Amino acid sequence: MSNFRVISLFSAAVMAAGLLAGCGSNTGSTQAGSGAESQVQTETQAQEASGSQSETQAAGDAEGGMRTVETDKGTVEIPENPQVIFSDYYLGEFLAVGVKPVIASPYSLSNPFLADYVDGIQEMNVASAETSLEMIVEAQPDLIVTITEADYEKYAAIAPTVYIEDGKRTDEELFRYIADLVGKSDEAEAYIADFNQRVMDTKDEIQEIVGDRTVSIVEVWPQEIYVMGSHFARGGSILYDMWELKAPEVIQEEMVDGNTTYEVVSLEALPDYAGDFILYGVLADTDSAFVEDSQLWNSLDAVKEGRVLSYEQVAFMHRDPITLNAQLDIFLEFFRSFKEEA
Repeated sequence: MSNFRVISLFSAAVMAAGLLAGCGSNTGSTQAGSGAESQVQTETQAQEASGSQSETQAAGDAEGGMRTVETDKGTVEIPENPQVIFSDYYLGEFLAVGVKPVIASPYSLSNPFLADYVDGIQEMNVASAETSLEMIVEAQPDLIVTITEADYEKYAAIAPTVYIEDGKRTDEELFRYIADLVGKSDEAEAYIADFNQRVMDTKDEIQEIVGDRTVSIVEVWPQEIYVMGSHFARGGSILYDMWELKAPEVIQEEMVDGNTTYEVVSLEALPDYAGDFILYGVLADTDSAFVEDSQLWNSLDAVKEGRVLSYEQVAFMHRDPITLNAQLDIFLEFFRSFKEEA
């Protein structure tokens, strides 16, 4: 489960590609439509929701009581045994301990690694701020967990709300924190232990296959090439932190040993960042021909020797426990295919 973090810059990028636009978590005034009518409508919904918050707390007291938790917005009273949960981002963490939120964002539900776990979860209606809030109010959640600070007050008027700051915790810390919110700490510890054991059991094997060769992560966005290390999802923590594989020197120094999350590089500079093995992703609906059809890309040793793992970007951009397990399986199959070369 390792220690790579969600990076705020990535949040900004994903907002454009789907995090906030997709999951609709930014239900603030920028998406609420223009004019006083929209503002009044949103404020009215928040006022009505405050009554729902009181009812939710009363129900929590009746069913099992409330407890105080420390959050990134201070202390919050939440039900001891929440039953109806909404989260605008942290879906995989809940599913990994057998808890199914009633509503999740389109962004979270887009992760193909979660497809077998999401039956019955409603997709958040992100047509507007009003429709999003209406849907949440109607569901009568007794716990809301959000990544979006701008929406905290609106959500907190509906139900006890836990705001989790982006990038503040490692993956293991985040998983443990969310599991504790729903009384599933033991399940999270078992999941973490099993995952870590799987990684460690295969470490020597993969190191022997890769040897002193390098591994890099390259991703293509519209007319941009991103390179990443261990701090930016894509399974980088498995490759570099847990298996201790080496990246090309500039990536190793800045994005594995250092704190740089990613770099945008030119096609001409790509050879300096290209490893002997390349993990390669393309943002959905992006024309990647400027890379793949180029003489420079096709002259890279990893490309010529077939040592490129093409991954599904919409899946690899997540880094919840279920996704990490799926990435591990993919990495094992990929590297083992080169076992005879070792």
